[in-house]
Amino acid sequence: MGFPLRFLSSLLLCLLALLLQRATVTSGCFSMEREALLDFKAGIHDTQNRLSSWVGQDCCAWAGVICRATTGHVVKLDLRNTNTLDGALRGERMNSSLLALSHLRHLDLSFNDFSGIRIPEFIGSFKKLRYLNLSSTYFMGGIPARLGNLSSLYVLDLSDALYVDDYGNGYPVDNLDWLSHLTSLKHLDLSELNLTVVPDWFSSVNMLPSLQVLNMSYGGLNSIPVSVVHVNFTSSLTVLDLSFNSFSSTLPKWLGNVSGLTSLGLSSCEFLGTIPDAIGDLSSLTFLNLGNNFLLEGIVPRSMANLHRLKELDLSVNQLSGTLTGWLEQLTNLIVLNLSYNLFNGSVPASVGKFSNLTGLYLGGNSLGGVISEAHFESLTKLRVLDLFDNSITVSIGQSWVPPFQLRVIYLSNCHLGPQFPEWLRFQTQTQELTMHDCKIAATIPNWFWNFSSSTVTLVDLSDNRIGGRLPSSLSFARLEELYLDSNIFEGPLPAMLPSALDTLYLSNNSFTGQLPVWPHVSLALLSNNMLDGDISSSICRWTYLRYLVLSGNNLFGEIPYCLGESLQDLSILSLANNHFSGEIPNTIGFLTELKLLQLKNNSFSGELPLSLQNCTNLQFLDLAQNNFVGSIPFWMGENLSQLAVLRLRSNMFSGDIPWQLAQLGRLQILDLANNTFSGSIPHNFGNFSTMASTSDNGTFIYDLFDISTKGQDLFYIKDLDLLKSLDLSNNRLIGDIPEEIGDLAGLKNFNLSRNHLKGKIPSQIGGMKLLESLDLSINDLSGSIPESLSALYFLSYLNLSYNNLSGRIPTGHQLQTLNDPSIYMGNANLCGPPTSKSCHNNKTAQNNIQEYEKEISEWLWFYISMVLGFVMGFWTFCGILFLKDAWRYAYFRMIDDMYDRIWVQWQLILRRLFER
Repeated sequence: MGFPLRFLSSLLLCLLALLLQRATVTSGCFSMEREALLDFKAGIHDTQNRLSSWVGQDCCAWAGVICRATTGHVVKLDLRNTNTLDGALRGERMNSSLLALSHLRHLDLSFNDFSGIRIPEFIGSFKKLRYLNLSSTYFMGGIPARLGNLSSLYVLDLSDALYVDDYGNGYPVDNLDWLSHLTSLKHLDLSELNLTVVPDWFSSVNMLPSLQVLNMSYGGLNSIPVSVVHVNFTSSLTVLDLSFNSFSSTLPKWLGNVSGLTSLGLSSCEFLGTIPDAIGDLSSLTFLNLGNNFLLEGIVPRSMANLHRLKELDLSVNQLSGTLTGWLEQLTNLIVLNLSYNLFNGSVPASVGKFSNLTGLYLGGNSLGGVISEAHFESLTKLRVLDLFDNSITVSIGQSWVPPFQLRVIYLSNCHLGPQFPEWLRFQTQTQELTMHDCKIAATIPNWFWNFSSSTVTLVDLSDNRIGGRLPSSLSFARLEELYLDSNIFEGPLPAMLPSALDTLYLSNNSFTGQLPVWPHVSLALLSNNMLDGDISSSICRWTYLRYLVLSGNNLFGEIPYCLGESLQDLSILSLANNHFSGEIPNTIGFLTELKLLQLKNNSFSGELPLSLQNCTNLQFLDLAQNNFVGSIPFWMGENLSQLAVLRLRSNMFSGDIPWQLAQLGRLQILDLANNTFSGSIPHNFGNFSTMASTSDNGTFIYDLFDISTKGQDLFYIKDLDLLKSLDLSNNRLIGDIPEEIGDLAGLKNFNLSRNHLKGKIPSQIGGMKLLESLDLSINDLSGSIPESLSALYFLSYLNLSYNNLSGRIPTGHQLQTLNDPSIYMGNANLCGPPTSKSCHNNKTAQNNIQEYEKEISEWLWFYISMVLGFVMGFWTFCGILFLKDAWRYAYFRMIDDMYDRIWVQWQLILRRLFER
C-alpha cells in the first residue's frame, strides 16, 4: 500500500504545481514575461511599427515571440530585421527585466541598430540560450566576457555587431578567452569585428571541440600558427572562413588534418609560398577559395585532383604558374572555376568541355595559349560566364556552329577571334556584357549585331580592332549602358539618337564625320581623333548629365558656348585640344566647380585668363598650350588652384614676371611655361614644389595620354604620367641667375631653361636632382665652370649646355662618360677636354704664362708702391721735424743758403773762364 500512496501523492503534487503555474498565465502568456517584453519595447524606437502587434494579453501571439506549446513560456524572440533599408529597430535602452524570459533558448536581434547602447551584460545570464544572433546590430563598446556563461549555446553570431565609424574604425575586441567556456558551441561567426589586438585568437577557438562552423573573416587578424601539435576541431569542423585578414605567412600545415572540411575560405589573407600537397587530403571540400593572396606561387599540386567533390574553386589573383593539365581534368563536378590573373600557361584542356555543371569559367589574365575549339564547349549547357580575356588563345569556331549554352557574360578581349566577326554570337539571346577588345577582327560589323544587342546587352566593347561600317542612325531601341567602339575604322555620321540608359560612349580614333548630335543622357563621351566638324554651339548645353567630354583632334570650330558653364555643372573632364576653336574662355567657366581637367591646347583661343577660373578649385590638369592667350599669370592661380598637378601655358603670348605664388602648388609635377615672353628672374622659392622634390611616385593623373617636350623632342607619355615630373621655362626673357634652391627638386626628370638671358654660374646644387633625365641650359649667358656634381646624375640621358660662356675643363666620370656628343658643349669657347677636340694642356700652358706675367707685374707694382710710400713717409717725417723744432729749421735754412751761395759762386767762375777763352 505504501508505494501506491507515495505515487498518488507525487502525482497530486505535480498536478498542484501545474495548476499553480497555469494560474499565473493569462490567455496563454505569463504576465511576468509579457511585462518584460513590453519593457523591452519601451526602450526601442520602432519607426516602421514592426511591433504594432505587441498589444493585448496574449504575448505568444505577438510578432517575433514564440512560446512553448506545453508550458506557455517564451522560448524564442526573433526580431531579425528583414528590411535592412529602413525597418531597423533602434535601441535606446535595454534593462535586465528581460531576464524574466528565463526559458529563452533563441534570441535574434540581427540587422537592427543599437548604436546608442552597449551589449547588455545580462545576456550572459540566459542559462538555457542555445541560439544568439547579434549580427549587424552596431552596439557600442566591446563584447562582454559574461557571454562565456552561455554554456548551452550552439550558435553564436556576433558578425559586424559593433559600431564602425565612417573611416572603418570599430571598437576593438581585446580578449576572446571567454570563448573557451562555450564547449557546446557548433557555429561561431565573429566576422567583421576588430580583432587586431586579440593576443591569441587561435588558442581560444581551439578549445571548442564541437565547433563545426568558424567564420572570422574581415577581422584584422595578423597571425596564424603554421604548425601546431593538436587542433581540437579537426574532426568536427566543416566550414572555415578566415578571408580578408593579414597573416603574411605560408598556408598552415594543420589544414590537411581538418579532414571533414566542406568549405574553406582563405582569400585575401596575404598568404605566400606554395599550395601544399596536403590540400589534396581535404577530399570532402566542395568550396575552396584561395584567391587574392597575390604571393601564392608555384604550380598547383597534382593532389588537387583528389578533390572530386569540388563545386567552386577560386585561385584567382595570385602568382600560380604551370599548366592546367594533370589536375584540372579530374574536377568534373565544378560549377565555378576561377583561375584568372595568374601565370598559367599552356593550353586549356579539352576535357573542360565535359564539365556539364559548369556555369562560370574564369581564365582571364593569364598566359594561356593554344586553340579553343567547339570540343571545349561540348557539354557546357549550363555555362553562363565565359572569361578568356588577355590570353593568347585562338578561338577557332566555325561560322555555322550553334553553341549549347546561353551566355550572360562574354569576355574575350585580346584573344584571337578574327579576322571574321564571330557568327555564333547571334544565337546568344541572354547576353548582358560582351567585350572583344583587340581580337584581331577586321570586318564590317554585321547588321544582325544590333538586333543581338537590343534586348539584354548593357555593355559592348569592340575597341582596338579593324571593324568598319556605319552605325545605325538610331540606337534608341537598345538597352546599352556602355558602348566602346574606339580605335576602329567606323565612318559616317554619328547616331542621332542613343538609348536613354547609355551612360558611357567611347568612339575615339575612328573616321566619324558630320556634326555632334544632341545626346542629353550621356555622361562620358570620348570622341577624339575623328573628322567631326562644325561648331558645338549651344546644343552641347543640353547634355545635362555630362561629366566627361573629350572632343580633341577633330575639325571643330567656333567659340565655347557661354551656357556651357551654367548648364553642365557636373562636368569633370573637358578636352577641346587640337581643333580650330577661337574666342575667349567665357566667364561662366567658373561655374564648373567639379572640373578636374581643362585641355584647350592647339587652338586659336585668345584674351586673358578669366578671373572666374579661380573658382575651379578642383582643377588638376590645366593645358592651354599653343593658343594666343595674353596677359600675365594671375597670382591667385598659385593660391586657389591648390590641386593642380599639371600647368601648361607654353606657346602663347603671356608676359610679365612669373609669380612666386606658383610655388605654393604642392601637388604640381609638370610646369611648362615655355615659348612665351615672361621676364624677370626665376623665383627662388621654386625649390619648394614638394611633389617635384619627392623621389617617390606620388603623382596622380586623371588623363592617360600627354605630350611633353623633353630630351630635345616632343614625346608622348601613355598611362605612366604619374612618373613624370617636369619644369620647362625655356624660350622666354628670363634674367638673373639660376636659383640654388632648384637643386632641392630631387624628383624632377626634365629641366629646361634654354633660350633665356640667364647669367651667373650653374649652381653646384643641381647635382641634387637625383632622378634628372633631361637637362637643357643652352643659349643663355651662363659663365664659370661646369659643376662636378653633374656627374652624379646617374639617370641623365640628355644634356645641352651649348652657346653659353662656360669655361674650364668639362667634368668626367659616371653618367657624363656616356654623353660624348661634342654638340652638347658647342658655343663655349673656353671649355676644354673630352668630348670636345680642344685639349686642356695648351690651355694650361697659356694660363701658366698669364699667371707668371701677372705675378711679375704684381712684384714691380709692389716695388714702386713701396718707393712712393717710402718717399712720402720720409718727406713728411722730415718736414714734421722742421715744423716742430725752430733751431733745426733755422739751421736747415742757413745751411741751404750757404750751399746756394757756394754753388752760385762756383757757377759764376766757370762761366767767366768759358767766356775768356
